[in-house]
Parts: sequence; C-alpha cells; structure tokens
Amino acid sequence: MKRFFTVLAILCAFGLTTASFVQSAPPPPEGSPIVQGTLMEIDGSFFVIMDSAGKEQRVHVDQSTMIIGKVQPGAKVKAEVTQDGHASAVSTVEG
Repeated sequence: MKRFFTVLAILCAFGLTTASFVQSAPPPPEGSPIVQGTLMEIDGSFFVIMDSAGKEQRVHVDQSTMIIGKVQPGAKVKAEVTQDGHASAVSTVEG
C-alpha cells in the first residue's frame, strides 16, 4: 500500500509539472520577427497570414512549431518566426 501511494505521488508530481509546461510558450529569441494578422488559409506546411497592411505572409510550420489556441482559418493569430521563415510558435490572439 505504501508503494502504491509513492508511485501515485510521483505520477501526480510529473503530471502537474507537465501541465504547467504545456500551458506556457517559451519567450521568442531576441530579434525574432512577429507576424500578426488573420490566418487566411493553411497551404500544406505553410500558414498564410494577412497582416494589418493587407500583405499576405507565408510562414512555414511543422511538428516543431508550438500551436497555442484554436488556430484555424479566420482566426486572429500571432506567429513568432525565425529569420528563414519558420514559425517557432503560432498562437491565437483576441480582437
């Protein structure tokens, strides 16, 4: 019985630290461009975002891209993009 509670305590501690990790995105690297606007379409491994100036921005996404929120066409999004156009994180924004 004592072993059961020890294992249960370890699993709970692991679950709580994992849950807190998933909820927060790491800060973007210094100098990383931000693309913000409306997600117009998902074209294969690219998100097409219309910025406030009316310009379409294509950002590359893959399994390493952190997706935060309900990112779908029509949503207002913010993408943290590397110098080569890869999105390290894409999140929904209000407004």
